[in-house]
Amino acid sequence: MPADDVRPTWSLADIPYAAIEKEKIIGNMDWFYLLAGASFVETLSDLYTRNLVDYYQENINATAWLRQEWEIEEVQHGHALRQYVLTVWPDFDWERAYQGFVDAYVPYCRTELLGPTHALEMASRCVVETGTASFYTMIQAASPEAVLRQLAARIRADEIHHYKYFYRFFLQYQAREKNSRWRIGRELWKRVAEADQEDSYLALKNAFEVKNPGQQFSPEDFSAFRRRMGNWISHHYPFDMAIKMLLKPIALPPMLQKAAFPLLARSARRAIVH
Repeated sequence: MPADDVRPTWSLADIPYAAIEKEKIIGNMDWFYLLAGASFVETLSDLYTRNLVDYYQENINATAWLRQEWEIEEVQHGHALRQYVLTVWPDFDWERAYQGFVDAYVPYCRTELLGPTHALEMASRCVVETGTASFYTMIQAASPEAVLRQLAARIRADEIHHYKYFYRFFLQYQAREKNSRWRIGRELWKRVAEADQEDSYLALKNAFEVKNPGQQFSPEDFSAFRRRMGNWISHHYPFDMAIKMLLKPIALPPMLQKAAFPLLARSARRAIVH
């Protein structure tokens, strides 16, 4: 492993759940929905891994890393977030809500829905890791509670590490496929546009409906939740970091990237906040 990829590993035992200051977060239900939903999406990483391993089955290095590191660490993120949620909101039936999410989301998560080429799917995975790294950076900055900040920082470091691996595999496939910058950019934009469409909505829906028996969660409720998140995003989302990570697979010439960066940052801010 390259020296710049060495980082401390951690486990749930390293998170001081007993020290959580519940009074600082328990009354804000948006935090509950955000963290419960994230715990569902992360825990389902065993399914995402099976799909990717099937798609890249000829690549021994990639499939070994996906199974032995990526899946284990992503599922750990889910378990760590689950423990945080249940420590603060112990009456929540996490297992029932998670199973509802799995049942609803599995039809959207199939190998045949992955990218059109091996390189382009790896580029798309860079988009996903950019999104998760940025998401946990925002949580770390916005959190009113210290243990959650610590947990978010650990997950953020893992996600940036995962991005580096997906980018490395992308470069290997791109050397053979030689996709144009236009095609790579189009695939990246497609994945950005698809972000949060199914998994986030279904995760929040199941968390809400189990937490509030008899009430239904609608697309309008999801839109309202995203609007409430706008304040957190505008103040804490790492737009510059996200744009730099997204642009990397396109490999724009330095002068062009410098010229495009401010425009892309403003467009991303408008799109995410609104």
